[in-house]
Amino acid sequence: MIQKNVNLKRLKKHITNFLKNDIYKNKNIECCPLCGGKKYIKHGFYKGIQRYKCKECEKTFSNTTNSLWSYSKKDLNKWIKFIKLMIKKKSLRFCAAKLNISLTTAFYWRHKILHGLKLDSIPNKLQGDVHINKTIIIENFKGCRNITTTRRSNIWIIAAKGDDDSMLVIPIFKDCWNWKIFDEKIYSKIQKPSYIVAYNDRYIAVKAREHNKKIVKERKEDDRVGYIMMNIMKWFSNFKGIATKYLEEYLSFFILFNLDRKIDYVDIIYYLSFGNRFIKTKEIGV
Repeated sequence: MIQKNVNLKRLKKHITNFLKNDIYKNKNIECCPLCGGKKYIKHGFYKGIQRYKCKECEKTFSNTTNSLWSYSKKDLNKWIKFIKLMIKKKSLRFCAAKLNISLTTAFYWRHKILHGLKLDSIPNKLQGDVHINKTIIIENFKGCRNITTTRRSNIWIIAAKGDDDSMLVIPIFKDCWNWKIFDEKIYSKIQKPSYIVAYNDRYIAVKAREHNKKIVKERKEDDRVGYIMMNIMKWFSNFKGIATKYLEEYLSFFILFNLDRKIDYVDIIYYLSFGNRFIKTKEIGV
């Protein structure tokens, strides 16, 4: 669950400490983020941050290389404010005007952040009472300049939530049900002792009967999954339509608003500061 209000003193303390000390200075370097080589040497400092030189690819890097805001010429505080506005579901035009950045920059920032969130949005396992439902939406070509067809496919979205606050909501296939893909992407994550709670879908009901082996339990419904179609449509309305090619990224953002644990934008900034979450602008939408 996202919290929109954050204690400002806590924010200032976190921003100063974790961005400059915990991450940039004290982060352990395991290998070159550019080639994966493990042979490197120290190569001076830049703005107080240690740089390294890889002996294998001979390129330089630092603790900030491949972070979300790598190579950005904008002040980090603007990124922080932008993430805060994203949590509040503000439009790109509003964000651009508020932060004095171009609309194009706001668009790419949003998708860089969504890409960073998507990387770890799918849990490795689902256990306990696993609630599963599906919804179908029509393919959306928003933003496409070279549309070669007038036909719009049905996009199947599967939502599944386990007892340990693990949740996935992903577009899984087009037009018709595919058991092979479902088993690979969804059912493979459900632990054997789990109990599947199916909602209003004959395919999921078949899999639930097969998995549960005639065990009948008191059904405790979860409205976040049970009303997944209504919840997604209501949430999507804030974005004035979402192109299908970006659907998985937006759904990973949607999940954050439907978890039991409370998350605020400080937590999101901290999370996005770790790992290789950088994506080149030209790769967005490919």
